[in-house]
Amino acid sequence: MAVDEALLEGVGSGGPVLRVYTWAPPAVSFGYGQHPWREVDLEKCRAAGVEVVRRLTGGRAVLHWEELTYSAICPEDDPQCGGPIGYTYRRLGEALVEGLRLFGVDAALERGQPRSPRPRATGLSEPCFSSLARWEVKCGGRKLIGSAQRRVRGAILQHGSLLTGGRHRRLLELRPEGGEGFGRLDEGSTSLDQWCGGSVDLGRLAGCLAEGFGRSLGVALRSGHLSRAEEARAAELMELQYGDPAWNRAVAN
Repeated sequence: MAVDEALLEGVGSGGPVLRVYTWAPPAVSFGYGQHPWREVDLEKCRAAGVEVVRRLTGGRAVLHWEELTYSAICPEDDPQCGGPIGYTYRRLGEALVEGLRLFGVDAALERGQPRSPRPRATGLSEPCFSSLARWEVKCGGRKLIGSAQRRVRGAILQHGSLLTGGRHRRLLELRPEGGEGFGRLDEGSTSLDQWCGGSVDLGRLAGCLAEGFGRSLGVALRSGHLSRAEEARAAELMELQYGDPAWNRAVAN
């Protein structure tokens, strides 16, 4: 999360970026405005070896376990995927679908009908993979990728979780007492292993996504590394924010 924010801050000097990564150990990430202690039982997370972190973007809780995370970062006036929020979601969704098709999976981009969060008496909201956003990447009519977006100082960050296995469902085990029973997490989501005959080659998947973005957006991608300035800024953000339990568990303004 610190690296994503560092890249977002430097997008003006470095140009658009596509980044893919996995999480070790697994972690629950929360939308920026969520209340972490209402969404999960922190003691259950600790016992399961699951970290807790607040995202820069909005949206709802995601358990990053058996998945591949992508982040796409660009100026708001980028000719390929800048512009209004819905347009950016659609353009990046088309690129994700193209990458999945190159991987051999017949995914589809469908226009969603976002629902308002449905908090219970406990204050719980539905997990990301139980809800619908503006544009959804699906397989067999079920949600495969959950995405969220943030715009600051003329730059866009959109990142999301592409499910490669079924462990995202264990989020329900980490909910506070009374937090079980969000059936749509099972009914409304799917994972890539169900569509490619077993385990997922993450390296090949990452390569297909990069090629899909290049084809769909009509750009030439090249591999790169963080600059020294980006590494230093990510380390600073890690110390001040993302690595600080108090910051992660606080309610964002």
